[in-house]
Amino acid sequence: MKYYTIYLLLLISISANGQIQKEELLKKALKQFDFIEGEIIEESDTIRYYLKNYQKEKPKNLIVYIQGTDANPIFSYKMEKEKPVFYRWFGDDFQNIDSTSTFAIIPKPSMEGIYEEGNVNIPQKYYENNYKEYRVNQIHKSIEDIVNKHMDSPNKIIVYGHSEGATIASALALKNDKITHLGFWSGNVLNNFYEFSLFNRIESLKGNLSDSTAHQNIMEIIDWYKDVIEKPSSTDLDHFGFTNKRWSTYEKPPIEELLAIDIPIFAMFATEDESTPIETAYLIPIQFMENRKNNLTFEVCIGCNHSYIQKKGEKEINQWDSIFADFMQWTEKE
Repeated sequence: MKYYTIYLLLLISISANGQIQKEELLKKALKQFDFIEGEIIEESDTIRYYLKNYQKEKPKNLIVYIQGTDANPIFSYKMEKEKPVFYRWFGDDFQNIDSTSTFAIIPKPSMEGIYEEGNVNIPQKYYENNYKEYRVNQIHKSIEDIVNKHMDSPNKIIVYGHSEGATIASALALKNDKITHLGFWSGNVLNNFYEFSLFNRIESLKGNLSDSTAHQNIMEIIDWYKDVIEKPSSTDLDHFGFTNKRWSTYEKPPIEELLAIDIPIFAMFATEDESTPIETAYLIPIQFMENRKNNLTFEVCIGCNHSYIQKKGEKEINQWDSIFADFMQWTEKE
């Protein structure tokens, strides 16, 4: 018993020291990338966000980026010659804003802090909380906290999301009335399961799948959808590494939320997108006209994939930066 107690205390000490080391590494990463960490403590949860550091004057504009599907961290590190090298898992957009603005990114559920490269263990709480309502609430409260603590009389609150992040952004725009501009980038337009089925039918039309194989795949997708409906709260992982709890909260077609939004919307899609079918994207301008709504700007990146990489012959051109620049110019006009 005595030895067991000593062993247990040793494990606790090692765990505590490891946590302290991670906190110190995070501080260094934040300093290198010039971000600060915000924290919102609730009874049953703690929400953290990362905000681009600002100088003496509080910013007038806030730009919030919402990441897509994967369970990625925000910051990571790798030890090289006994010194840490730091990485960020988001792009350069925060470097391309003026001094009147700041930039925020909110980690996925339980993915805050810093992770070691090649050793990103996804915590169980991520799977339990990775659903639409949680992420919308998480970002909503982060925006409220940033406005209260870091801004004076904010001018613009600009939110843009990519892929799954676009779907979250549209729901967030209905919840948070401080948001002034919305970027909906390559999010699904209709129900996920319909769009998965559509991809199979497109592959059949291209001759990449037989008609019967496409039909069989679609029927399996329909059975999968039935399982989600029957067990909507299940946190068991499926073949994509997601839970029914997640899928069930994204059941409502995002176009319904987009049509309910009255602030300016910048919708961006890509013709070679492997995750969001361009065929459903064109429904957005049609539906906006049908409903006599004129708050939509609809753009398409020709020859671009889901990440806005454009192929031109042998070359691959990353169009993300130019799209972000166009987006920011659009927020000045709208």
